[in-house]
Amino acid sequence: MPDSSPILALPFLLPGQAQKHVTHNEALRRLDIVVQLSVTEFDAVTPPAAPEDGEIYALGATPVAAWAGQAHALTAWLDGAWHFITPQEGWRAWGRTEAQLRVWTGAAWVLPQAETENLAGIGVGTTSDATNRLAVSADAALLTHDGADHRLKINKAGAGDTASVLFQSNWTGHAEMGLAGETDFSIKVSGDGTGWIEALRFDGISGKAGGAAVQATAEDTAVGALLTVGAFGLGGTLIPTTDFDTLAASGFYFNPGAGADGAPDGAGGWHVIHLQHARAARSQIAFRPGKVRFRRYVGGDWDEWSTVFSQGELLGPVSETGGTPTGAVIERGSNGHGDYVRWADGTQICTNSNAPITTAPADFAGTVTRIDGDKLWIGRWF
Repeated sequence: MPDSSPILALPFLLPGQAQKHVTHNEALRRLDIVVQLSVTEFDAVTPPAAPEDGEIYALGATPVAAWAGQAHALTAWLDGAWHFITPQEGWRAWGRTEAQLRVWTGAAWVLPQAETENLAGIGVGTTSDATNRLAVSADAALLTHDGADHRLKINKAGAGDTASVLFQSNWTGHAEMGLAGETDFSIKVSGDGTGWIEALRFDGISGKAGGAAVQATAEDTAVGALLTVGAFGLGGTLIPTTDFDTLAASGFYFNPGAGADGAPDGAGGWHVIHLQHARAARSQIAFRPGKVRFRRYVGGDWDEWSTVFSQGELLGPVSETGGTPTGAVIERGSNGHGDYVRWADGTQICTNSNAPITTAPADFAGTVTRIDGDKLWIGRWF
């Protein structure tokens, strides 16, 4: 008969043995260590300075001092000394420091493998239920790759069912995105959790966008609507301003009063398109009935307004400032010298078929050419 049990190595009482109580007490001591095993710490390497009686440690690979040479042993402080036991594969121990139940594999203390297939529910920091079979209460949740890609799948049974992500505030839904009862992807929002607006929809076949956030028609001028190809897009009222010189954002403006700083001709009622790339790169186009003007910001200041001539401005009084035309393109009229035609470049032609002209008209300047004796003069009016 062997001297100890084959599993826990408990010493047997032998026939005729003296001091049987010593053997019996040693067996009880061993049982006291390994039964309902609870250790102070796993993988311990340094003995505590003042251990308490009955304190047990699961040692690591390189223990030191009084534990030296006892790698992976269980050690208990009993009666003022350390007692060592070699754990057997399959032994379980509760670690009070780690607050974990671990199993000895023969090489390490590891967490026991749990059965994870076909669970009724999992609650992390909260309780799962029949609908929310996976419930997590935490500041964040992480799903990461296992070496390369990572894809999160939300699958539904049929086209008429829903596969979506719902965003709530205090358990009231305010936004939802996904396949809501169809196969088109949509984003819905709600102010009260009851009435919902489909903000965006992407057609599953064409990929084109629709919804409240997109212009409904080419003339839709709703503020905040996304511009669609061929739609007006620039709708809404013009922005009033009293100073065209200091505009800093591209847009559409007007000066409703008698005038505005920088307004063409100093007059009011102009509609202006302001285009701005940077503070030093600006252009403006101004409109009034029958009039179009434009200018650029160059060298730290605005150019003078230039005229784009329309039907209403081709004919009329011509004028100039410093040799630069400032009026109409062509002017026709008459005076004491006869009839005349003036052009914006300064050319003037005068005719008189009723009386001889012996001197050039007083309003001629520069070179004068007399043609056909006394009936035609060609020269300049400035």
